[in-house]
Amino acid sequence: MTEFYGKYKKRSYFEGWYFKNQNERDTISFIPAFHVDQNQNKSASIQVITNNSSYYLTYPIDEFSVSDKRFGIRIGKNMFTDRGLILDIKRKNLTIKGKLSYTAFTPLKYDIMGPFRYVPFMQCRHSVFSLTHNVNGMIEMNGRSMSFYQGMGYVEGDRGTGFPSDYLWTQCNWYDRGNNIVMVSIANIPIAKFSFTGCISVIYYGGKEYRLATYLGVKIKKYNKKELWIQQGKYDLYVQLLEENAYGLMAPEKGKMIRTVHESINCKIRYRFMIQGNVVFDYTGIGSFENGARR
Repeated sequence: MTEFYGKYKKRSYFEGWYFKNQNERDTISFIPAFHVDQNQNKSASIQVITNNSSYYLTYPIDEFSVSDKRFGIRIGKNMFTDRGLILDIKRKNLTIKGKLSYTAFTPLKYDIMGPFRYVPFMQCRHSVFSLTHNVNGMIEMNGRSMSFYQGMGYVEGDRGTGFPSDYLWTQCNWYDRGNNIVMVSIANIPIAKFSFTGCISVIYYGGKEYRLATYLGVKIKKYNKKELWIQQGKYDLYVQLLEENAYGLMAPEKGKMIRTVHESINCKIRYRFMIQGNVVFDYTGIGSFENGARR
């Protein structure tokens, strides 16, 4: 079941789900979303991000629905579920047709927001629905085929009035004796008249979950557009963007998709995780990196 929070929202609200699919050559993500602007106008959209392109597609609200029985979102002829995707898009500059199937989701031990999930009036709330799962199937996009056999998938989501004014997000899946994943988000968090820089991060490696977050006492030791270092007790995580390949994405402000942020969905990144000074992994490979700083 998809818990849809936007059902009774009247204005200035968005809710979106991020489905990332990756094989050895291609990464393609789909972001189905629901919006209500300040004038109570409702709409839906799908964003598509690939290695070398991004697309933003709008839909009337009557072509949007969320299942109340299982994890599932429908927009137009497209279905986004915990079992996979059915894709049927035909626009002037974009044609996508295909079907992907997913193995069982790997959920978090508990909500990525921790106790902040109970704080009222937060600008944006983040969710992680699946740390990792396998992806199989075929997509044809503008005449080119993308084949997924035991590919890797990741699903997360956001909801609220808008994205933080300044943030950095990175996520990476890779295979090393099992599916592994790193996700880190650092953002400016406004609450009432105050704001602070908050961090949420999850590492899933060797079948074990590690959590680093503001609510667990994480310290942000370094943070800029291409590098970060966070420390929490015996844990240290370093991230370095080595090669960027950014494309523009639309992001919400007061529920309306009017802001542009930049994501490199398929770029070279180094992730180094240490426990008590001992290297657990030092991985350099293909990951995703999004910079939400205003330009």
